[in-house]
Amino acid sequence: MSLAAVDFFSSPAAMTALPDHPALVEIPTDLAQLRGVVQGLLIHRDWATAYGVPKDQIRIDEQNLRSTTEILDRALQISSEPVAVARQPIDRVLCICRHFTLLHTAFLRGQGVPARVRCGFSNYFDPAKWYDHWITERWNGQRWVREDPQIDDLQAKAVSVDFDPYDQPPGKFLSGSEAWTAARAGEVDATVFGIFDMWGLAFIAGNVLADFACLNKVELLPWDSWGMGMEWGPHDTVPGDATSVLDDVAELATSDDFDAIHDRYLADERLRVPEDIISFINGQPTQVHLDL
Repeated sequence: MSLAAVDFFSSPAAMTALPDHPALVEIPTDLAQLRGVVQGLLIHRDWATAYGVPKDQIRIDEQNLRSTTEILDRALQISSEPVAVARQPIDRVLCICRHFTLLHTAFLRGQGVPARVRCGFSNYFDPAKWYDHWITERWNGQRWVREDPQIDDLQAKAVSVDFDPYDQPPGKFLSGSEAWTAARAGEVDATVFGIFDMWGLAFIAGNVLADFACLNKVELLPWDSWGMGMEWGPHDTVPGDATSVLDDVAELATSDDFDAIHDRYLADERLRVPEDIISFINGQPTQVHLDL
């Protein structure tokens, strides 16, 4: 990886900037302990009841928190203890996989470790499906290590994880671009990629765009939309002109050519995230202004 890329992914941006708060002292540098801090602050929306949180006490709106600062501010509203102190499950911020990796990436960058959020699909929750999922990539000095900070002992046991989720072997997670390229080549069945009632190439296409934004340190919510992503929905056919752009973007993203990725993002308004986007909050389109 180039020195420019190391510098880029070692520093925070709008979504991963850490707030200046005394409760953020003594964040551990040990990788396992750092994951533990993230897991002690957050609880996944779809796993909350498995940790003993009653359904009627699930604070679903917390899943719409977008930035690290918003997440940590909410955590400190719930409990004023230092963030390194694990909360009881009911006192953790409710979220999805994207928030785990966003917070994890923010802590790593805060310590000068090159890290980035990746949007794609995993097959370890159900080997017959590739579920929409987000993980962290951490540069260890020689390669990008794919790490899933959401997976704790409870989840690993529940889904029978038989590999190291914190240094994943190839084939357990595919980025949006990797999934797109494989689907377009007929190497995988696009209809098993997605979540809920949204499956197929159009959903994969959305993750290509979200992941490309992440590679440029703009890590948004899965239901945020902008640029060419407004041209189709998850149940639609991807327009032909968009397909050719996505082919190019996927090839570029999988090449991991930092300069080319960054230049293309900045030059192409169909890909670049503007300050005003549409977020489909609870399925309803809502205009949102971002401070990027």
